[in-house]
Amino acid sequence: MEEKLLDYVTYCKNHAIDELDEMRGWDNEVYMSELGMKLTENINIDGSATYSTYMAKQYIKEWFDEAGEVYEYEKDNYGEVLHNPFESPEAFHVCMIIHGVENILSQCPTVQKLWDEEILLTDEIIGKIIAEIEEVKEINL
Repeated sequence: MEEKLLDYVTYCKNHAIDELDEMRGWDNEVYMSELGMKLTENINIDGSATYSTYMAKQYIKEWFDEAGEVYEYEKDNYGEVLHNPFESPEAFHVCMIIHGVENILSQCPTVQKLWDEEILLTDEIIGKIIAEIEEVKEINL
């Protein structure tokens, strides 16, 4: 049976929430401006979120419009696309998640308020950020 693919926003929100939940009780200090990179650090290091080229391709197909937006965003902001989705679908999929998570966090009032500060991620702050993530309806690159 084929796995049901999540839409882009839901996938990125779930990823951010799961990673924040994993940080509970660890007394992590993080600059809020770097929280998105912290939450996507493992998949960025691994080079895959799916550990399957096939599944990465399926998500890119499912997220076709958003993939085009990420492609254009990288071209416009970096002068090049970091990973070609046809040659490195798993890496491009990871880039999509990184951009999505960062955009979602940019919509969270707590993250914005503390943007330039290094803070201790207490259970209370994590809970507040998760509640704000759950309110996000779209990703705007």
